[in-house]
Amino acid sequence: MIRNKFLYVTLLAIGATLFGSFMGAGVKLLSDDLHPIIICFYRCLMGLILIMPFVAKNNFKALKSNNFKLQLIRATINIFSMICWFTAIGIMYFEKATALGFTTPLFTTILAVIVLGEVIRFHRTAALILGFIGIIIIIRPGYLPFEFGTLLMLAASFSFSFVLIFVKKLSATDSSLTIIFYHLLFMTPVFFILSLFFWETITLNQLFIFGFMGAAGLLSHWCLAQAFKLSDTTFVMPLQFTKLIWASLIGLYLFAEQPDIWTWIGGIVIFISVVYITYREAYKKKGTQKPIQVDRAIIN
Repeated sequence: MIRNKFLYVTLLAIGATLFGSFMGAGVKLLSDDLHPIIICFYRCLMGLILIMPFVAKNNFKALKSNNFKLQLIRATINIFSMICWFTAIGIMYFEKATALGFTTPLFTTILAVIVLGEVIRFHRTAALILGFIGIIIIIRPGYLPFEFGTLLMLAASFSFSFVLIFVKKLSATDSSLTIIFYHLLFMTPVFFILSLFFWETITLNQLFIFGFMGAAGLLSHWCLAQAFKLSDTTFVMPLQFTKLIWASLIGLYLFAEQPDIWTWIGGIVIFISVVYITYREAYKKKGTQKPIQVDRAIIN
């Protein structure tokens, strides 16, 4: 029984990274022909359409929020984050963009100290320094020309850290379904207005990819949420590294991108720091009822 649960949670965690990588691959596929803002609009629209049956099944209880202002602020910041993220994926190696995406928990830890007043001590400080060494290994300033995509990806990770801080506050009063619903509801019309300046009629094949992206995003979120529900964060988090494996394979076979050993080394260093921060948080909260912070459980 325990062995079956172990296998089930492992499959859920790996499935979350696989579906998340599929969604990112869809963005990169569409980037050759469509403006990033148009991709953002259809991504949000498809997500909103796909989530509505779940809202209806829940008797529309998800429409009740205890903090509309914070929902709106969170969505506003995520508009900037998503534009940076989707643009970066379109112009960077898929593998490199994924590795830099691991930096979000590092930024979130720093913001938790500034915004939430959390105390940071030697162990977490050392882990943060290690994580930023990983970033330097990936971008190798002075050795490689600094890419605009790298700046965009770091901006996306940093701004998304604010989003996660707000999600952490919202989760104290609102359900996950409510948070995701208003996230999509507020972002979709804004992206529609912005997309009018770059409007292009999409093809049937592109519509299919958008539908696939929406489904992959929801499946990724569901798998990750279930994995965290059934197991400890400290078991699930290390499995998130498989996302770099999927990104490397997708980049190689779908986009003809050769894997970069320095991206892997830097990605491993960043991920070790993230996992260590997670373990330290679990150690601190051992024997208490406080939840362990999960930084990657919310999908764009």
